[in-house]
Amino acid sequence: MKKPYKKMPTIRFGDYQLRTIKKSDAKDMFEYGRDRDVTKYLNWGPFVLESEALDSIKHIFLPRLREQLPIGYAIIDTKKTKMIGTIDFHSKIKSEKGAEIGYVIHKDYWNKGIMSDALKQVIKVGFEYLDYQVIRIKHLKTNVASQKVIEKAGFKFVKSESYFLEKRTAIIKDQLLIYELYKEDYYGNK
Repeated sequence: MKKPYKKMPTIRFGDYQLRTIKKSDAKDMFEYGRDRDVTKYLNWGPFVLESEALDSIKHIFLPRLREQLPIGYAIIDTKKTKMIGTIDFHSKIKSEKGAEIGYVIHKDYWNKGIMSDALKQVIKVGFEYLDYQVIRIKHLKTNVASQKVIEKAGFKFVKSESYFLEKRTAIIKDQLLIYELYKEDYYGNK
């Protein structure tokens, strides 16, 4: 049985690259993961210790292969040879052949179109390489920047649900907006 999620393609777009996350990315992950602004809308962080970033790679990203999911992509600034974020299929959609995408990027790289370009590449990988039928993505209602990235990529709003999370530094109470993109719509929009 073919297992494409075990060997994901490396993708280059402009001055950036998507490649599988490695343990050696922990230092760069810690740099953006300790920023409260970066982690404000996420269900993790901010990191306090660099070891938390390494633990995240070892205990969250790497074990995904056991769930038949790709480890996840590191977003690399090729000019600086630096990991600036992640974008990944973090959980399967049980009822259909598909997965959910999550992403985060260093604050220095916000509002430059990098995440929109990375998401476009990962959607292509999801449908054309992993043969998913549907891709899901979510954001908190107050995270308008993420909403723009999601809508620009062609995802359609499905529903919203109440969301509550106690974090180390904050309590998040918001609406979680859920979007999906189906393979036939992806090919229909090409």
